[in-house]
Amino acid sequence: MNQERRTAALFLAPAILLYGVFFVLPMAQAFYYSLFRWRGLSQHKELIGIQNFAQLAGDPIFWMALKHNFTFLVAGILITLPLALFFGYVISRKVRGASTYRAVFLFPNIISIVAVAVLWSFIYNMQFGLLNALLNGVGLERFATGWLGEPRTALPAVIATGIWYQLGFYIVLFIAGIQSIPPSFYEAASIDGANQLQSFRHITIPLLWEILKLALVYIVIQTMNVFGLVWVMTEGGPSNHTETMLTYLYRKAFAESLYGYGTALGVVVFILVLGIALTSIRAMKREVVEY
Repeated sequence: MNQERRTAALFLAPAILLYGVFFVLPMAQAFYYSLFRWRGLSQHKELIGIQNFAQLAGDPIFWMALKHNFTFLVAGILITLPLALFFGYVISRKVRGASTYRAVFLFPNIISIVAVAVLWSFIYNMQFGLLNALLNGVGLERFATGWLGEPRTALPAVIATGIWYQLGFYIVLFIAGIQSIPPSFYEAASIDGANQLQSFRHITIPLLWEILKLALVYIVIQTMNVFGLVWVMTEGGPSNHTETMLTYLYRKAFAESLYGYGTALGVVVFILVLGIALTSIRAMKREVVEY
């Protein structure tokens, strides 16, 4: 047994070393720097304890950014996952052209997020954007607006882009899970008189539960760490109405050189993501169905 443990430790050592150097050490440094008032480049660092966190608690823009992140999260849970599950189930039923549908849905997810943000910025453009052109073309010109320049529409517009970008990944994830379910289960249900909806509810959902849990964790991580999409499309504007925690972190740490404050915000983001992910996993814990 000792020899087996030594062999296992030998094989695990490189992975553990890489994990420690590229994850644990930077995270420890982040916690350390969050206790300082530091501009990021100078040698002078002033130890101020938890003052950065206290200031963060009273920062209205931080709370606005946090609310926006949770709005992304709610949209992901209530829109992205149900849509992905629906399309994944339909496509996995061996419909005609299923492989084409998979490629079409996955295509946005393989494009650079910057390219996606630029593309949709043009679509939302008030002067020559495709969306306003379509609205004008069908007689709904009263709904045409500057989608990314209006506080009322900026956040929903960015969220819609995020849903379009992410949807294909979750569709493919659910297709893989559904196709791993033995067809005999559905055949038995059909013999017993179950319709498609009943089969979906009593067979697909229970046997897909672990995939659903994984998808939820992915959604939490993606929505609580959204940055590139928002930064390219709006830079957190107008008037912070699309600000997220990471765009605010970038602004504070790199634009305003408040590195300690920005690092404190990064620590808060890490704790929130970890806490929400663990809570989601615990909330969805159930017995694994054996088959």
